Amino acid sequence: MTDVTLTDNEPVDVAPAEPARFFIDTNWYEGQGRSFRAMAQGRFCPACTAKVGSTVEDRVPVVEKKSNRVVFETRDVAYGDQPMAVIRGCCSKQRNYITPDTPLLEAVFRVFLATGNQPATIERIREQLGDWISPRDRPHNYAEELIATLLMHDRGYGLREFALVT
Repeated sequence: MTDVTLTDNEPVDVAPAEPARFFIDTNWYEGQGRSFRAMAQGRFCPACTAKVGSTVEDRVPVVEKKSNRVVFETRDVAYGDQPMAVIRGCCSKQRNYITPDTPLLEAVFRVFLATGNQPATIERIREQLGDWISPRDRPHNYAEELIATLLMHDRGYGLREFALVT
């Protein structure tokens, strides 16, 4: 907390502002007449791309009617219906998922896909980019101002500032 003095000379506690967090707004795609699933599947590695459309067994959460608890059932589902899970489990582990040649906004989008779309600060995004690209290969070390500007002006990936609904 920081003390701020008002005109009547009484200190007031002011909480420091939390840094902005960003995420992929999947609802944005629907509003744009686009498919988030197709956009995300376009980032699959070749092995996962080859499996799209095939049927696989997957554990699916369902609410048990008697106990009103969430349980998991095994069901046949189309491979790739949950693209973030596929990317997180396979594609993001591939050496070329993000490379120094990947455009920065595309790389940020891929970071969110790989982390299951967890809201992240710009600093955290920079750290995660470092998991794929060594510091010597990063132009300008991905300055926070550059990432912030790209995020605030995004018109193609649905990247938005995360706000808690109260």
